[in-house]
Amino acid sequence: MKFKTVFICSECGQLHPKWQGQCSGCGKWNTLAEDVYSEPSKADKKSKTITEFSSPVITLESASESKIRKIPTGIKELDRVLGEGVAPGQVFLLAGPPGIGKSTLMLEAADGLARGGENRVLYVSGEESTGQVSSRAVRLGIKNKKISLMSETSLLRITEEIKKLKPALVVVDSIQTVYHPEWPSASGSVTQIRECAGELLKIAKQNSITLFILGHVTKEGDLAGPKILEHMVDTVLYFDSEKTGVYRMLRAHKNRFGAVDELGVFEMTQKGLVSADDYFVSSLEEKNSLAGRAYTVLFEGTRPVLSQVEALVNKSFYPYPRRVFTGIDSNRGQILLAASEKNADIRFDSFDVFASIHGGLKTKDVSADLAFCAAVISSLKNIPLPHDAAFIGEVGILAGIAPAPHMTKRINELERLGFKKVYVSASYREKNAAKACPPDGRSAARVETVKIRDIKELCAILLENGKPR
Repeated sequence: MKFKTVFICSECGQLHPKWQGQCSGCGKWNTLAEDVYSEPSKADKKSKTITEFSSPVITLESASESKIRKIPTGIKELDRVLGEGVAPGQVFLLAGPPGIGKSTLMLEAADGLARGGENRVLYVSGEESTGQVSSRAVRLGIKNKKISLMSETSLLRITEEIKKLKPALVVVDSIQTVYHPEWPSASGSVTQIRECAGELLKIAKQNSITLFILGHVTKEGDLAGPKILEHMVDTVLYFDSEKTGVYRMLRAHKNRFGAVDELGVFEMTQKGLVSADDYFVSSLEEKNSLAGRAYTVLFEGTRPVLSQVEALVNKSFYPYPRRVFTGIDSNRGQILLAASEKNADIRFDSFDVFASIHGGLKTKDVSADLAFCAAVISSLKNIPLPHDAAFIGEVGILAGIAPAPHMTKRINELERLGFKKVYVSASYREKNAAKACPPDGRSAARVETVKIRDIKELCAILLENGKPR
């Protein structure tokens, strides 16, 4: 077998004989990583595959349908993101920065799955010894005889132990530390990550084992390793923290067994990660009305989330006023400011505009447009917005307001939290919302809906409400 140094693209996996700035295969820049590639000779026909994974060819009509049986982990926020639990044979990829709590979350999930039935769990750590993992489990209060620990980096020994123990759940922490003995490159290289993940996926699918693969991220926040790793697995989870560092945000960017863009919130405590159900309603404790603060209801996956948009419009002392947006797309914010200036005859050219979504939440939901416009107009004119009113709607480039999807669930969430008024699009029809019954059987009639056509009408209403009485 001959070995030579090559450069592999982390995006598409194409080989290059020498380093170059742009990959000739996918066109991406700065994605080539040095690696060692082996060329088997004609005399060397040894297979590098540890686990065989194949099936005979059958017709689609004769194939039997596999019924998915979800097993809950017992962690409320995790089950929400995963779609009511895990499925046998499902492969997860959990990525996040160091110290975020990936290993802690996996230990808690392993404990929850091992408690139900006869599910055995194998926790493989390539970064810590079994004593370190055991001390963390003691700190978390986890004492379960069905959880087996293994400190190993060799893929061959890991697969042998999986076949011997036959667990229902396997956790590999992390994939960057595991190495394939048949490949000469170092652990963490593109080739090793791809081959090790492929072998683990085959053994998980063949034996209906739920597999969690933990991965590192780069300084840019992307998953370290080849992009093909995200295509191979069934579910991709990203674990991150908000601005204070106390709360952790878990998002599903890909899920073949559930909804994507789901959001789970955890609070890091001395006893581990705890589901933070009241994270989004903690801001309601402030009952005073402030200028520049507007409430709205966003949709994260299938979950209505109460959020508040905060804006600060202040006189600028620079030649070019500053525009700083946190949690809101900067291009979107610039368009909304321009549409408000054109339609409502207000000026931001001599003011700095700072806007953010409270709590460090990042969203792509355009239903926050109306709350953004209300917040910046309120801050510009110094008009306090009522604390029991919300703004839901998409603002177009011509300042027209369009209704947001899932209005019934959004208004029901406002009613549950005690809001009295909501500003919506004039084209919103309440009779359409009446067709969908809320899950708890309540009606949203107690929330007064104020319909507006554009930003000019919104500005007029805010100015009228801001006049001294």
